[in-house]
Amino acid sequence: MFKGFLCLIIIFSCGGLGIMKAQVYSQRLEELRDLKEMIRILQTEMSYLKDPLPAVFARVGSYKDNRAMDLLWECSRFMKENLNLKQCWDQALDRAYSGSCLRDEDRIIISDLGLQLGKSDLRGQASMFSLAETRLETQMEAAVKEKETKGKMYRGLGFSIGVVIAIILI
Repeated sequence: MFKGFLCLIIIFSCGGLGIMKAQVYSQRLEELRDLKEMIRILQTEMSYLKDPLPAVFARVGSYKDNRAMDLLWECSRFMKENLNLKQCWDQALDRAYSGSCLRDEDRIIISDLGLQLGKSDLRGQASMFSLAETRLETQMEAAVKEKETKGKMYRGLGFSIGVVIAIILI
């Protein structure tokens, strides 16, 4: 009885660990979607309202509660203390995405966006936003494939390892 209960605990614990590992791939995809949405909103705000960047960042950053909007909110806050947009953007990026599931190549796309913000006219900004969206879409496609393959693998592997350990203990 006790061994059976212990085996079930092991199986479900290992399965839970597999599910937690698989969740990383879902979170990355969600964060990429949030970034793409943030870029669209930011582009719209900058095109139509033509407010200064700190005001736009603060307004857009308050729309939702996710890391992408936190990036804008933090950047707005840093811009009140420092005039260098690139430094503020990088600090905000580090703060908003510390411990996130984004990969380095994902972060580079967002970092490059901060490098170009406010440096050209509206047409130049539109093409910059379009490029960032295209690069994010490519990353999202890769994240979907990775979620489907590796996510499924980790879930199955977790439960399988739990079963193997349980069999060894019996």
